[in-house]
Amino acid sequence: MEKSVRYGLIPLALLCLYASNSFAALEVITSSEENTLSEIESQYDIDPMLIAVNDKFSRHNKKAYDIEELQDSIASEKDHYQSLLSQLQAKILSQSTMAPFYHQVETVVKNIDSLEKRSQTETAALKKEIMDIHSEYDAINQQRADKSQKLFKLKTSITDRLIADLSKPSSQLPITIDGSTECSKYQSISDCLKESKNFILTNTRNDSPFLNNKSVLLSYEVVDASMNMHGNLHYKVAMNFKPSYNKKIDAILAEKLGLKSAMITLVSNVAADWYINGTKIGTGKKLFHEIPLGKHGILASYQSKDKSSVETIEGNGVFNYNFNVPVASKNSVELLPETTKNTNKTSSSTAIKPKAKYTLFSDQTSTKTTQAVNKTKNNSGYEYFMGVKPETKKQQVQFSHKPATN
Repeated sequence: MEKSVRYGLIPLALLCLYASNSFAALEVITSSEENTLSEIESQYDIDPMLIAVNDKFSRHNKKAYDIEELQDSIASEKDHYQSLLSQLQAKILSQSTMAPFYHQVETVVKNIDSLEKRSQTETAALKKEIMDIHSEYDAINQQRADKSQKLFKLKTSITDRLIADLSKPSSQLPITIDGSTECSKYQSISDCLKESKNFILTNTRNDSPFLNNKSVLLSYEVVDASMNMHGNLHYKVAMNFKPSYNKKIDAILAEKLGLKSAMITLVSNVAADWYINGTKIGTGKKLFHEIPLGKHGILASYQSKDKSSVETIEGNGVFNYNFNVPVASKNSVELLPETTKNTNKTSSSTAIKPKAKYTLFSDQTSTKTTQAVNKTKNNSGYEYFMGVKPETKKQQVQFSHKPATN
């Protein structure tokens, strides 16, 4: 016999908000604990610091690239000097006027000396600057550490309260639900409710944070039931359980307090250098990196250009930073468009959040292999794409990193 059970307009997770005063007293996080959490979040607001130091780091990378170009100029001048020296013997033997030649050599020597002094000065300044930048990132990371310690202390306090409350002999969880089910029109109300009981109990245990499949049912009563001529049965059931602390509560607390980590995917159209909070994590067109939930500064650097932003990591996600670089074509050299950031985030109260594991500080590890794609491929996440739709098959390959299809 086919039978389905439909619950009322309210989700099972909220079934008991109106049930009784005893259930209302059971809260995963109390208003006082919510206030403590808000105070911690306000005390450790690192957004302005992250934005400022990320900008400094971006400018620093530009200076570093300029010094590399300066070194190339020095090498070119030295090659020129060697070329002039190789002409010296021929110049002397030809008995030509040497003054212009010596002046040319002198000019090159002075250029080399000037460029080398400039390189030394700018390199020294750059070293001091990066030390200051790292100090600022260290200060931010120390704030992260202090915040994490306070959040763990709050979590421990919440856990201790819940265990103490739920362990009391008088602790009970009354639940009342209004639901409906489809029965055979030849079936009695009593028989239909009897068949539906296990389904109702299972769903109630699954959706309440205070219950699991081992939770003890203290009482079960059908308060009201009615069935129409088509076999549609409407009922009201009152249940009473013995609540307990379980892994669902632990998961709710970890998510609420931000004590998790997530796997993010960093994608670019070029082999960029990737930095998170000032630390280089790798180079490539696609990297995978695990970081704690929260605010982080992400920077992609390619040659003399940088793309950076401060992002709130809430779960597994993809970040695309594309650069305006020349792309070879058959007839000409075209530019791959520099892209803008799409901030159209979509959200839904019914969306399934990506799973993330609990952590105080995540392991700062990165992977550059394609194997990690399968690990995050099926996870729901959020994606920021600093890009545009590809207009050619060549751009399609470079944007998606997949072979073009005919």
